[in-house]
Amino acid sequence: MHVREDWIKNTEFHPHSTADVLSEVITRAQAVLEAKKLPIVVFDLDSTLFDVSRRSYEILREWLAHPESKSFTETLQALQDVAPSDMRYSLQDVWERKSIPFQSEPFLKHFKQAKDFWRKRFFGNEYLKHDEPMPGAVAFVQKLHQMGVQIVYLTGRDVPLMAFGTYDQLKAHGLPIEVERTRLILKPKRQMDDLDFKTQAAKTISGWGEVVASFENEPKNLVAMAEAFGPKTMSIFIHTVSSDHPAPAGKGIFKIAGFQA
Repeated sequence: MHVREDWIKNTEFHPHSTADVLSEVITRAQAVLEAKKLPIVVFDLDSTLFDVSRRSYEILREWLAHPESKSFTETLQALQDVAPSDMRYSLQDVWERKSIPFQSEPFLKHFKQAKDFWRKRFFGNEYLKHDEPMPGAVAFVQKLHQMGVQIVYLTGRDVPLMAFGTYDQLKAHGLPIEVERTRLILKPKRQMDDLDFKTQAAKTISGWGEVVASFENEPKNLVAMAEAFGPKTMSIFIHTVSSDHPAPAGKGIFKIAGFQA
């Protein structure tokens, strides 16, 4: 089992450029259409189609200005020049990037309060407005849909807290939704494990047509879904940010830097 960069080092990737991978998705989708079958392409949302760093940044900036943090002088000083570019997968990554010793007092107390403040807002509808599509993502998804591909958004976001905001977000940025050949699949409950949810969803999606490709930034989800979809599906790792949850090294995986060639 490997985490983050170790997973990348130990995973067997196809030696193709981003442009080649995206072109191959189009080519395979067209071949499925010509065979009179339904091609399906699956996309994760956070850190796959959308850059969520601004969402985290706005929440952190709000916490820094909140009355509850006013006495945290040491932490406030360390974060005084924090910028959207400092955002990573979690607040812990930000604290480490800023060399804040969050595991010792008084920084530990500050970190716990900041994390609680962040969690209550990050996993909700209101702050989704700060997300921005990855460059090229909207045009790529639109092209696939216009070809006749079914677009499936498979996300670890949940129905109770994030459904309305997610629908609004997709529509606001011009991503196809609530039209023919589109599906948005969210967790019915927040407490559900992302890995179990996505693995089961992948098995269900496989029954709808021919899954040409699946885009995902989380290694553990990617590897499990690759097994569920089978070798005919292009399992595509988008190298943005990911958690430090361990995952087995993958084989036959594609890797892209984004949606621009």
